[in-house]
Amino acid sequence: MVSAWRRRTWLRVAAAVVVALVAAGAATATAGGVSASVGPVDARLVLVPSLTGGTQVQVPPLGELELDTHRGPLRLRAEVDGLRLDDARALVARGTTAASVGEELTADVRSAVVRLVVRSALVALAAGALACLVVFRRRGAVAAGTAGVAVALLATGGLAAATADSRALAEPRYTGLLSRAPALVGDLASVGSRFDVYQTRVAALTGSVSRLYSALSGLPDAATTGDDDVRVLWVSDVHNNPEAYRLMSTLATEFGVSAVVDTGDSTDFGSDAEARLLTPMAGFGVPYLWVRGNHDSTATQTAVADLGGDVVVLDGGDTYEVAGIRFAGTGDPRFNPSSFVVNDSAREELTAAGERLAGALDASAAAGEPVDVALVHEPPMALPLVGRVPLVLDGHTHQRASAVDGDTLLLTQGSSGGAGLRTLVGDEPLPLQMSVLHFDPDDGSLLAVDDVTVGGVGQDSATVERRTAASYREESAAPDDVPPLEEPSDQLTGQPSLDPSAAPSPAPTELPPLLPATPAAAPTPS
Repeated sequence: MVSAWRRRTWLRVAAAVVVALVAAGAATATAGGVSASVGPVDARLVLVPSLTGGTQVQVPPLGELELDTHRGPLRLRAEVDGLRLDDARALVARGTTAASVGEELTADVRSAVVRLVVRSALVALAAGALACLVVFRRRGAVAAGTAGVAVALLATGGLAAATADSRALAEPRYTGLLSRAPALVGDLASVGSRFDVYQTRVAALTGSVSRLYSALSGLPDAATTGDDDVRVLWVSDVHNNPEAYRLMSTLATEFGVSAVVDTGDSTDFGSDAEARLLTPMAGFGVPYLWVRGNHDSTATQTAVADLGGDVVVLDGGDTYEVAGIRFAGTGDPRFNPSSFVVNDSAREELTAAGERLAGALDASAAAGEPVDVALVHEPPMALPLVGRVPLVLDGHTHQRASAVDGDTLLLTQGSSGGAGLRTLVGDEPLPLQMSVLHFDPDDGSLLAVDDVTVGGVGQDSATVERRTAASYREESAAPDDVPPLEEPSDQLTGQPSLDPSAAPSPAPTELPPLLPATPAAAPTPS
């Protein structure tokens, strides 16, 4: 009799413990999680039942990574909710070292895990007790179930602590798109290690731009411009390089420009995250005219337009006047940040976009408002504009070029961002190339162009090249000599494939960036 009573008692206790553990596990997985900030990353942490333990980090929609951090019946699951880009920028801007960043992130993780463990334990105990009360309606069952959950928590915690392996953090397993993460991390490490050098050298060269500006007044061709000329800074193909905007700000201030014009490819992939890097466009205090490049998506264009202020998007033949100079432009019809295919279809699409812009130019001229400068991204878009406008500006090739046809001068800009920070992966970045255009304030005609070139890693020089509008007509290649449409041969390094012999240009005037500048002789066409 006693034996049967004990057997029933143990069965009731076992039943209470099972009910409590099931309820505790379900409640922990659904209500035991915590939201945490780990550096600039927002994440959701939760403990879920598991046969193998370990840690799982989910990064939707890219995939997930798994780490064998511990053994036991509970797995730590972390889901990345988002990245606070402003905080990430601030983390980099503080100049923190890798060690200090690691310490900061470790502290964030430790704090989050402690909160997770405490919350999960309380939720598990409460859920186990409540389940036993609802199912059995006896205090003894509640006590037994709660005790069972407590013992399970202690055992699980002890097993996790005993089997914890910090080395697993260096050996994650990737799934989904994150399976490419090891190579990507290697590339980012390369960029990070070289960016400090790149930033320091470019900053030093940027500081010398004022001396370049002073030297311009000593050039013989300086008489072609005057104090009342209209100056416009022309940039292209920044490709996310923050150093480009710093140099642009220096040039805009030193030259006293009335506007900045940008012929596109401000980003690499046209993503929302990249669009947040474009906010410096709104900080120049003068109109910033922009056309979309083939690396810029329509979402990028919307983000640029939303910057407001003095930022102006030109598309579909839109016009804008600055100090009596009328600009018109249209965006690149192609969005192909990862495609290397150039075919007849692409050429026809670009030409058609140029022809639509040409129609807009004709309409503007018929209305008594002729356009002085047209902005496009790719050179084939410029050809239909010949004869419709005196000056066409484009980019895309990452190398300067020029051509003349009748009364139309076509200029191609190099990469104002040195083809972007992606060039820090394995190769030397291109120099940063920008130009200051001088216009006659009376008739809007181009007087001269000051091409400024600032070297990157391993290129400790800054050069200035002044060319008059007349010199372009004397020396520039005819349109038939312009190379056919080509993409940069390696868009990951930004190295252009355009044949430099097709568009001869004079030798630049080179000034030592860290020495007092002296007036330089006029460049001689090659």
